[in-house]
Amino acid sequence: MAAKKPVDKIEKYFCNPCGHKTKHFVRGEYSLTEHDEHEVVSFTQRCLIVECCGCENLALIKKTHFSEDEDYAQDPRTGEWELLPRWEEAIYPPVTYRNPPPWFGDLPDEILLKVSGEIYKSLQSESYFLATFGSRTLLDRLILLTVGDQKNFQDGLKALLDEEKISASEMEILNSVIQAGHAAAHRGWAPSKDQLFTILDTVEGLIHRLLVLPKLSEELDESVPTRGGAAKVGGVKQVATTLEKIEKAPRTLRATYEKLAEILKGMGEDVSVHPQKHYIAFRRNRNFASVQIYNQKKVIRAYLNLNPDELEIDESYMRDVRQVGHFGTGDLEVTIRTNRDIERCVELLKASYEAS
Repeated sequence: MAAKKPVDKIEKYFCNPCGHKTKHFVRGEYSLTEHDEHEVVSFTQRCLIVECCGCENLALIKKTHFSEDEDYAQDPRTGEWELLPRWEEAIYPPVTYRNPPPWFGDLPDEILLKVSGEIYKSLQSESYFLATFGSRTLLDRLILLTVGDQKNFQDGLKALLDEEKISASEMEILNSVIQAGHAAAHRGWAPSKDQLFTILDTVEGLIHRLLVLPKLSEELDESVPTRGGAAKVGGVKQVATTLEKIEKAPRTLRATYEKLAEILKGMGEDVSVHPQKHYIAFRRNRNFASVQIYNQKKVIRAYLNLNPDELEIDESYMRDVRQVGHFGTGDLEVTIRTNRDIERCVELLKASYEAS
């Protein structure tokens, strides 16, 4: 008679793809109990590999229990009280109570992207203080990128209102967000999860409207055929990646890009090229040139790792973009239309390479 296959235990754990606690098969387990030599106490660890019974997502669970850490619970059937162990539980990948917005990768500012990433990491450990501080930092950075450096948050909100970037009602809502940040920073107050999500909804919505949509609309403009141009029939055309734009660029513009790329790659043997969705990154130890191409405008923009304060800015082709949202990294923007433009910015390209 064939031996019966052992049945996997089933226990309930949080499942990230499902978004709530679900039943999980315990596919593997290792347990270890350590006893104190002098006290009648013990410390137990359980390490489990579990699989969601619904979506089949795999996770690693680490459960720890100190023998003195127990609680009482009443049996709903018998009404009797029983002693139950309390287990501390850690899940990997960490529990995700809120997913980043789908446009996260389109944030046109490296600092906003890093701060947002850290906020979502803090949410996984329920560090609501840190997430609240981070939300206030996002708003401060947004103000800097849209209306410049202001004395304080109130002046920043007023500048946003005066430049008609927000409405009076939005200003009131944002003021509540700022006050929440002040309370967390100075009065030891932490919002509930729902309150924190309201703060994030508010700040992220404004970032999306003021920074992300304008840059994406610029990308969309590149994909829309001009009057008399051939429109694609059947199916939806996604916004073109930078590599696709280079492939379809007008002959002279593409030749200019290829010459620029050749010069950048020729800076040294340690140069590597990393195509991104919105730009091409030329990297040494870090990016020293983030290059974008715009076929409709017949222009190339390169963002360089240089301090504009240390340069004499020629506004005919150079721009300080420390307070301007843009894809890629670099504080100096150079605009290139022809091979002659490349020649006049070669020294800037070399300086950015050497600084990286």
